[in-house]
Amino acid sequence: MIESAFRGLVRLWLFAIGAALVILIMVVALVIALLSVVWSLLRGRKPAAFTIFNQFRQASQQFRTGHWLGANMSKGMGASDVVDVQAREMPSVVIDNQPSSNS
Repeated sequence: MIESAFRGLVRLWLFAIGAALVILIMVVALVIALLSVVWSLLRGRKPAAFTIFNQFRQASQQFRTGHWLGANMSKGMGASDVVDVQAREMPSVVIDNQPSSNS
């Protein structure tokens, strides 16, 4: 009985130490992030966290509904939005895959 109570206390102690370590790491990360933001603002630049967030937001806008090329056609693109081009023939090119016999 004493052995199981001691084992329970050791588990509780290890859990408390682990939880305290996780909380400490999160607090340190938060302090570093805040110091980075303050340092960026003091230098007159946008903080890196905001610029990265804006880059991801701009990149993800192409996947929102209505931003696909086919979606624009169904939203009322008229005949005035279509551009016709003049077709012309290109001269045929013969591709010679045979190695040269000059070696």
